[in-house]
Order: sequence, then structure tokens, then C-alpha cells
Amino acid sequence: PCAPRRYGYDSVVCVCNATYCDSAAELPEDLLQQGYYVHYVSSRDGDRLNVTTKPLAPSGNSFPHLPNTELVQFSVNVSERYQNVTGFGGAITDAAGINIASLSPGAQNQLLRQYFGDEGIGYTLIRIPMAGTDFSTRYYTYDDVANDESLSHFNLTEEDLVSFLNVQLPYLKYIKQLSNPRVVTVPWSPPEWMIEGRNGTEGFTRLKDIYYQVYAEYFVNFLNAYQKEGINFWGLTLQNEPGNGYYVYFGINSCGYSPEEQRNFIANNLGPTLQKNNFGNIVIMAGDDQRTFLPESAQVVLDNPAASKFVSGTAVHWYFDDQYPASRLTKLHDLFPDKFILYTEASFIPDSGSPAVLFGDWGRAERLSKDILDVLNHWVTGWIDWNLALNTIGGPTYLNNNLDSPIIVNSTANEFYKQPIFYSLAHLSKFVPPGSKRIQLNSTAESGVDNVAFLRPDNIVAVVLLNRYSLFIQVASRRP
Repeated sequence: PCAPRRYGYDSVVCVCNATYCDSAAELPEDLLQQGYYVHYVSSRDGDRLNVTTKPLAPSGNSFPHLPNTELVQFSVNVSERYQNVTGFGGAITDAAGINIASLSPGAQNQLLRQYFGDEGIGYTLIRIPMAGTDFSTRYYTYDDVANDESLSHFNLTEEDLVSFLNVQLPYLKYIKQLSNPRVVTVPWSPPEWMIEGRNGTEGFTRLKDIYYQVYAEYFVNFLNAYQKEGINFWGLTLQNEPGNGYYVYFGINSCGYSPEEQRNFIANNLGPTLQKNNFGNIVIMAGDDQRTFLPESAQVVLDNPAASKFVSGTAVHWYFDDQYPASRLTKLHDLFPDKFILYTEASFIPDSGSPAVLFGDWGRAERLSKDILDVLNHWVTGWIDWNLALNTIGGPTYLNNNLDSPIIVNSTANEFYKQPIFYSLAHLSKFVPPGSKRIQLNSTAESGVDNVAFLRPDNIVAVVLLNRYSLFIQVASRRP
């Protein structure tokens, strides 16, 4: 069970260290095959994947109704099927690696197993940056020697390799041994000498036209360097938030691309160059930005046959989702039903004057759950959260861009804290594996209970329900 600790917010964190951490129980599939259902609950009161197993009520029986509860009946229609699930996961940034490395070896092992071990929450996707991000301790790329058009000075850095930081590759190698998740990569900026405009960390920028092909070869050098270390990539995007530096600038190292520039780079340079260098099997995703300009921005890329043949889907970030309806995702799907939609970054940005990390805040867990269920019901195939682990102030970040994280590390105490948002993700990542298919779920009333249902590859039905109100909702299940 969770080892709870309160920090003055409305719920608890679960405390873990080198010798103890709560775990997510495995599905007792033998019981499920005999007409039982398994119910996992996390709550503001402190439940964390608390599990009960009960028999399915016989077909046609009425449910017993408890006093002071609302009874809402949901019906699953497995014959009405929608998108396949790609998976769920998080990102190994420089900051995440630094924080994990600050723990003892035993605690490091515990933390990584919470995401990727058998007792963990089943992450099947990892996103890693191609060089530095705002969650690094410095600005860098892999070739910072000016005008090096031959890329002769290209090299991985201490942040990638086995060093005092132990950041990306060592943890990736260990994680691949645990569960072999799919790995996605993306750059935050090309080398500064490839950019026109202001300094790559200070304002509006774009990739110089003369360096389009050199930059495509930069991607190949990176993929080759990681392949030599035993890491193969499943997917990539050409730029983290290409609108940051084109439409608006958020103060983060970036490179701006218009939709037309994305289209041209993919069609003429990145796609053909990957194919030529035996990386044509890597999934390319367009976008990797907010849904603010969807579906129009993705349409520029996907309507072009030369670009579209290299692109398998669109990557989306969660920020500003509350300002732009999820119906934009459905419009994108309807235009390009053969291209998937995957969320690739999400993290809570603190209000001005507020701390980034809210220890045990349940409101964030509810909001995250609601929004994930919402986008899954609008054709999204999975969700990649941002930093796997941050410190107690939400860093380090050389731009003071502190954020919250599902796991917070306290290196002084050699312990880490699993936030309520960790369990928001767990209710999907643990029980909805890749290859699951979203199915129809109907209810008898407008209950205010957010919901989604999936048929798993093992033919088990997984239903996720979110009750955001103070009224108790009774849950029961029966055979059709």
C-alpha cells in the first residue's frame, strides 16, 4: 500500500525509498475469466489503486442500491470500435536524469520500476530530447562549432553518455531491459549557426534554407550514435513546439517553423534522408505543438503527397487545451483517418507567484484525468507526459521554468514522492496496453462521470471512470 504523507494540500503523496514503495497489483486474470470484475480506486481521501474483486451480477438482475449514492449504469458495446492505442509514457530529460541520479542505487531502481517494472504502471513510451531543452542545466546542441557543414564535430555530450550525470543512455538501457518501450525523440533547436534570427535561446528564429539538408543529416548522425549504443527509435518529430519562435516566443530554446516549412523539410529533406540511411522505418509525426491551430496546421503537411507519404501521424501538446475544444482533434481524424494522433507532452504550469510543485494536490490529478479521457474520446491514441522526475522545486531548469511532475525527488532524504497525478496516469497506462481498441460506452444519465472504455488485446474490457463531484457514485458490473 501507499505510505502516505501530507503537506497541507487536499490529498497525500506516497513516499518511496530504497527499500519500500507501493506497487500496482497485477490483474488476476484467472478470476476475470470466471466471470469476475476487478475494481481499482484512487481518491482524494488517499486510496491509491486500491483493488477489490467481485463477481459479475447475472444478466438482467438489478443492482443493489446503497443509500446516499447515485446509481448510473454504463453499457459497453464491444462491436462499436474506434482507434487503436499506441501507449502511455513520459520523458527522460536532463533534469529527470539528474534527479534520478541524485538518489542511491536502490532508490533509483525503485523509481524506474514504478514506471517500467512489472510492479509499476506499465509505461510503454519514452520521449527523449535530441540535445538540450529548457530542462537542461545549459544550452547546447550536438554540433556547436560554427559553420560545420560537414558535421565533423558532431558528438553526443556528457548528458547522453555515462558520466557524473548518468542522464539519458544509462537509464534508457536499463529501462529497455525492464520492458522495452518504444522511444521517441525530438530536438528543441538546431545548432545556433543553422538558425537565422536572434540567438536560439533568445527569440524568434527559423532554420536557414541553405541548411535544410545538413540538418536532416544531423538527425541521421544522432540516430546512428544512439544505435551504436543499442538504442533504436520508434518515432520522431522534427521540432518541439515549432510555433514557439514562429507564432509566439515563450523564452525556451526553440526554432520556429511555419506549417509550410515543416511540410518542405519533411518532404524534401528529412523523409528522404532517413529512408536513404536505413531509418525509413522510424515513424515521423507532424506538429508536436498545441492543438491551437489544428486541424489547419497539420492539414498543410498531410494534404501534400510528398510529405504525407513519410508522416504517420500528428503529435500534440496538452498546454492550452482548456482554450481550444477537443473537437479539433476529431476534425483532424476525420480529414486523415489513416493518420494517428498522439499527445507527446504535458505538465502543470504554475500560476504566477505559486510554487511549481504542489505536494498531494488532488485538483491537478482530476484535471489531468478529465483531459486525458476527453482526448481519448476524440481519437487520440496515447499520452506521453513530460519529465519522469523533478526535484522539490520542480527543476533543475536553466531557464527557471519549474514545473510539477508525477514523481518528485528529495535527494537529501533519499526518497521520492508519487504525486496524485502519477495515479491519474496509472489508471490508463497500467490497464490499457498498446493494441487495445477504444469501444463504445453509453450511460443511462448525464451523470457528470467522465468515462472511456477499451477492449484489450486479451479480450478483457477496461473501463475508466472519473467522478469529479462530491456525490458518491456506486459502481457495479453485470453480464450483458
